[in-house]
Amino acid sequence: MTLSGFGTRLDLFQQRPLERLRYTVTEANLVRHLGPAPRQVLDVAGGSGVEAVRLAALGHEVTVLDPAGAMLSTAIATADSYDVFDRLHVVQAGALDAPEVLAGHEFDLVLCHNLLHYVDEPREVLAAVTAPLRPGGLLSVLGPNPDFEPVHAAVREREPGRAAVALSAAREAPVAELVALLVQLGVEEVVRYGVRCVADLVDPAAVAEPAFLAELVRLELAMADRMPQLLTARFFHLIARR
Repeated sequence: MTLSGFGTRLDLFQQRPLERLRYTVTEANLVRHLGPAPRQVLDVAGGSGVEAVRLAALGHEVTVLDPAGAMLSTAIATADSYDVFDRLHVVQAGALDAPEVLAGHEFDLVLCHNLLHYVDEPREVLAAVTAPLRPGGLLSVLGPNPDFEPVHAAVREREPGRAAVALSAAREAPVAELVALLVQLGVEEVVRYGVRCVADLVDPAAVAEPAFLAELVRLELAMADRMPQLLTARFFHLIARR
């Protein structure tokens, strides 16, 4: 699968520009590691199925795991409207239920996006969602990066005082801790990317202009694996192989 393959039918939703940019960069990061064949994908806490439908549109078989029945109903309806109903499946359960409800199933790719910052025990959740991951499969973990906050406060919101507070606040290194947890759980080759390295610092009016947004997307794709830009991106993106 090529990067151009990820761009063919992915503008499926009328999302805000920065949301579309996030999906585009995240998928481009994944394509660096995925092979050409259709994959069995598990989207943990996949909600309304935005990422699931986008991946199903590329030919992947995607299962959405989420405890909210209303969100899963939206995912089904969206999949039907984009003619990928046959490639999208839903399971109503929480992330910690994955080993039980998906027993006997193996996945080539597990998405755990925008979930871990809501839970008290990320290790427990990571252990559960990697249980159905086949040997050699990929785990994709995405979440908000706290190191982005001082930059955003100073540059975009013009509040250097708040930026200084955020910078000096005592905090642990969550991304480094997640990498350590993944290693403990037996995954290998953990690669870090940045998603929306500079896009959130730009005037929203400019981002809304299609030509400017297209250039910004190209820049973000180039920055996604570039040090030091990836360290202060709005989102961190970890891809690990089991």
